[in-house]
Amino acid sequence: MNISKLKETNDIAFQVIDLKKYFSDVKAIDGISFEVHKGECFGFLGPNGAGKTTTINILSCYLPQTGGQALVGGYDVIKDHIKVKKLIGIVPQENIFYEELSVYENVIFFGKMYNIDKNQLKNRANELIEKVGLQEKRKTRAEKLSGGMKRRLNLIIGLVHDPDILFLDEPTAGLDPQTRRLIWDYLFELKARHKTIFLTTHYMDEADVLSDRLAIIDHGKIIAEGTPEHLKETIGKGDLLNFKIDGPMNILLSEIEKIKEFDYIIDAYHLDDEMITRINAMDGLGKIGEIINHFTKEGKDLHILDVEVQRNSLENVFLALTGRSLRE
Repeated sequence: MNISKLKETNDIAFQVIDLKKYFSDVKAIDGISFEVHKGECFGFLGPNGAGKTTTINILSCYLPQTGGQALVGGYDVIKDHIKVKKLIGIVPQENIFYEELSVYENVIFFGKMYNIDKNQLKNRANELIEKVGLQEKRKTRAEKLSGGMKRRLNLIIGLVHDPDILFLDEPTAGLDPQTRRLIWDYLFELKARHKTIFLTTHYMDEADVLSDRLAIIDHGKIIAEGTPEHLKETIGKGDLLNFKIDGPMNILLSEIEKIKEFDYIIDAYHLDDEMITRINAMDGLGKIGEIINHFTKEGKDLHILDVEVQRNSLENVFLALTGRSLRE
């Protein structure tokens, strides 16, 4: 989205206009623009080092930008940072609680920082602890919690003051499926309460399920934006076929170029770091036999070791745009 000037509307939770952040010669963010509407979950995806966390740090007033402008809740993140911080909650990648305090003591401690009424804070702490399934651990010191429980504690600390805007930086990283689903369910509740959520994640299924709209950033620039459905329809066409092929590299690269001429092939390329030949094809599952025959015809000295098929998905979109694995 190309936003050239600020919009004045009650529907926008925050706006980013030509935002830049440079660290010496590194352009961490290189002129990005987007807007997030009130009550929506906006996914912000990209490979590691693409600029996701830097963007969150600027929007949450922890890092000044090099150029451009950002408004959160109508307030400038530089000029009105105190007002912005009252509106937002942050759940960073790293845990922010105190290991020596119990679950309940941590929630109370951070709640007091927002000057919440004492009785209201106690009720709020108990409600949140129960909501994420930590009621049996409320008196347990944080250092004794499992990794998944620590992530849940991190989440409710960011929510203790009931913020209108929530920044989640990979909130379910490393969690088991059951714990991820529990957090998803709670985020759905927040969306139903018209909370605005800015979500970064490496899990494409998570982004697909939770995001109303999303943007993909790479090398500090936004390279795609839209609803998950729109991006899958327009960019993630076809199936992704990942081949592990043994044989002379010069012959393999030559055959990759030749297969690009097939009418059902959208793209084909070799990933050196992963030793994978990736082919994006319409009806890839139906054409897999023909593709294998192309590479293994007599005289080419190429041998298929493994094949993985990925049907049309948000992950296809991500890989088609960035050409890299999710955890590079």
